[in-house]
Amino acid sequence: MRWLIVGAGAIGSLVGARLAQAGETVVLVVRPHVAAHLAQHGLTLRAPESTFTKHVPAVTTIADARQHFGDFDAIAFTMKAFGVHDAAEDLAAAGYTTTPVLTFQNGVGSEEIAAQRLPNAPIVSASITVPVEVPGPGVVAAKSKGGIGLACVQHCTDSLLDTLARTFQRARFPISLQTDYRSMVWSKLLLNIIGNATSAITGWPPQRIIADPTLFDVERAAWLEAYTVMQAQQIPVVDLPGYPLRWFARLVRWLPDMLLRPVLARLVASGRGGKMPSLYLDIEAGRTQLEIDFLNGAVVQAGHKVQIPTPVNETLTTLVWRVAEDPGTRQRFRTHPHELAHEVNHARVCARQP
Repeated sequence: MRWLIVGAGAIGSLVGARLAQAGETVVLVVRPHVAAHLAQHGLTLRAPESTFTKHVPAVTTIADARQHFGDFDAIAFTMKAFGVHDAAEDLAAAGYTTTPVLTFQNGVGSEEIAAQRLPNAPIVSASITVPVEVPGPGVVAAKSKGGIGLACVQHCTDSLLDTLARTFQRARFPISLQTDYRSMVWSKLLLNIIGNATSAITGWPPQRIIADPTLFDVERAAWLEAYTVMQAQQIPVVDLPGYPLRWFARLVRWLPDMLLRPVLARLVASGRGGKMPSLYLDIEAGRTQLEIDFLNGAVVQAGHKVQIPTPVNETLTTLVWRVAEDPGTRQRFRTHPHELAHEVNHARVCARQP
């Protein structure tokens, strides 16, 4: 297959490298400095079993991809969720209106944006659960845990899904075919929100938050709100490659804090490999676009639709934006992290009042 990978950060580099290693034709859409590095040094994948380097063609815009490489069999969106709208617009402008598109974003909402902007294209939701990081430009490091879940969003044929599954399996990704993309993306959201917003606000790593009883109460309350909103929408939890989430959901709902905290700490450690969550890293880098509206913010939006109060997730969403935009607010919560619990508890009390 001929693949166009749009947004070759950690996930895009991993997917592109493994597809190239499996013999697929891959073109990357990357930032100019990354394209220059790839042209000189190639794309390197560091995996537990081996290290692989290959010179993979890279361009800086989708229009350049159309001009220099023509048609593709599949296009992978691997940018963050806030970039999907513009990427879909660029695809349409370049004439890729019926090419299958795979959405690899964290959170909820990317699939609908892509489907709205590309109404005639097959859209496939792809949830990747492989722990991955980028040690430097053109280098991606991945663990052996995890895989890719695939589910149809619109206009998919059985033949397309089978071809994608076989291709990713050749690229050494364990595959899980799901019947409902909403179940898949919401189930992954239950993983993504753990220690993400709270770390961005307090500056603490997730393991420290989980070990702290006061902040762990915030974490668990946010998770339970998300789970309750899922249930109200009649969206069941499903297992993803490497993560038995149905079993995990039962533990979060019923285990006492003393027993649950070490389980969550191990889960976070295995999923993130010791690195800080994405929201914290984006704020520290001074980025003005964040995924929070597709994570905790998506819980709030869905809660409004099904009339489920979500004061914890609403507070976390608001505070992440405030911390990102105001250094004074950031310093306040970094110096006094337990003030987060006070803000959340106040919001919960207000939500109970008529």
